[in-house]
Amino acid sequence: MDEKEIRRGLRKEFGRTGWALLVYYLVMNAAVALVMVVEMLSAMLSESADAYWSGESGWGYALAIGIGAVLMLLWKKREFCLRTIWKAEKPMHVGSFFQLLALFISAQALFQLLSYALELLFNQMGLSISESVEAASASSESLSMFLYLALLAPVSEEILFRGLILRTLEPYGKRFAILGSAFLFGMFHGNIVQTPYAFAVGLVLGYVAVEHSIVWAMLLHMINNLLLGDTLPRLTQFLPTAVSDGIFAALIWGSALAAVIILLVRRRDISAYRRADPIHPWCAQSFFGSAGVITLTVVMVVNILVTILAQVLMA
Repeated sequence: MDEKEIRRGLRKEFGRTGWALLVYYLVMNAAVALVMVVEMLSAMLSESADAYWSGESGWGYALAIGIGAVLMLLWKKREFCLRTIWKAEKPMHVGSFFQLLALFISAQALFQLLSYALELLFNQMGLSISESVEAASASSESLSMFLYLALLAPVSEEILFRGLILRTLEPYGKRFAILGSAFLFGMFHGNIVQTPYAFAVGLVLGYVAVEHSIVWAMLLHMINNLLLGDTLPRLTQFLPTAVSDGIFAALIWGSALAAVIILLVRRRDISAYRRADPIHPWCAQSFFGSAGVITLTVVMVVNILVTILAQVLMA
């Protein structure tokens, strides 16, 4: 088999992953829209419509997860879904877990810096990305959305990205699998500030899944969503704004400082890890050059641009 045939086969293999993710994205949006219409109709027929329908529901996402589970079984079959994605590697030690947690939370500092820089840039053009930032960082306003963000999303996203996708790419190299799954995780969020943030945390979660277990990746994901997404904001909502902001700043920037120290101390280990598992250029070129990955990327970039354009038209 010559080089062209190998590259063609790789593009076809990697392209399936992009197409599968695009199908799930469409299913998720259709499910959310369907549940929204049903709840709006129910609210219109209810005497207490305002109390019944808040405009935010997690049931559409839950429905999408259910449909996605069926699609996953059809795509990867029972053995892969029930065994391969759950395989455990090295045991997780307490010190390693908290180091990884600090790296995970420190990505919030990246999110804040990027949000601030992009807002300044867009302000120079008379535009704003404030709604995109709010959409990426808003906490839940309903019980169903809280359950989705705190529990269902971490589990389902880890199964999809660090389970199905990462394990599909892993035979071509661990680092390649981490990079590819993180890229798709970032693009899937389709938000100008959340996409780079999700890519960064995807690298951490990918490393955790491939070197330890997807269960540990789920736990990190849950802690982050619970701590920064809902629990801490609700616990500090009755405190003075300055105190609440100080707690968040201490947590996020303290984690960022700890992450810098960890990366400096472990730089030789990180360098050795990179050298031990180089990414083959054929894999990288075939992955980013596959039709499925290109199409998914284009769809998400268009989604980002449309969101910004909508903000401009509504301003």
